[in-house]
Amino acid sequence: MRLFMPAPGPTILIVDDEEDVRGPLRDVLSAAGYAVAEAVNLEAARRALRASKPALIVLDLALPDGSGVDLCREIRASAALSQTPVVMLTGRRRMKEKDEGFAAGADQYLVKPVQPHELLLWVQALLRRIKIDVEEPERIEAGDLTVEVKSHVVRFKGEVIADLTAKEFELLAFLVHKRPQVFSRKEILTKVWRTVAVDNAVDMHLHNLRRKLPQELALRVQSVPGKGFRYFG
Repeated sequence: MRLFMPAPGPTILIVDDEEDVRGPLRDVLSAAGYAVAEAVNLEAARRALRASKPALIVLDLALPDGSGVDLCREIRASAALSQTPVVMLTGRRRMKEKDEGFAAGADQYLVKPVQPHELLLWVQALLRRIKIDVEEPERIEAGDLTVEVKSHVVRFKGEVIADLTAKEFELLAFLVHKRPQVFSRKEILTKVWRTVAVDNAVDMHLHNLRRKLPQELALRVQSVPGKGFRYFG
């Protein structure tokens, strides 16, 4: 890992084994005032994540010691990092790979060669979204349901609901907090995934979320035909 300091802004971690990719991204991010950390493989990336908490992670899909998708899943499963935006980079253009990346929790998916200025725009947009999301309450209550945002704990009638992924938790917290508003797939993608693509990610995560909830609670996560989804109860 290499860290270029000092810089006044948040730290961006670039995980990519190609200097030809990292160099231009490092230059444009540094010029924009960000501190830039670099890792060339998963092992180095994990060390960097343990050493510090970056504001955003730029993650290559194919790394010498494994897949960036696996690291993305680890990030989303981590209480400390679950809200950290992840921009996934790849040379693969097939929708299957994009679906896999978004399902793992990526916030954006860019195909190489990546224009450094385009990446900078995404970094700025995602960090603005995170700044807005900080305004969420620490605790959301809806009758017999309690969602503890900071600790990622969901309680229904006093019982803890375990095994929710980070994205399933975020999705439930968002719908409960905004209840009984109805949100389209694209609105949910913008607010929860912080992207505007891959609509089926919403349906997949809602299906898995309902399956893990007690039946009484699952019925409150409603589909509104032609409109979207809401929490009603």
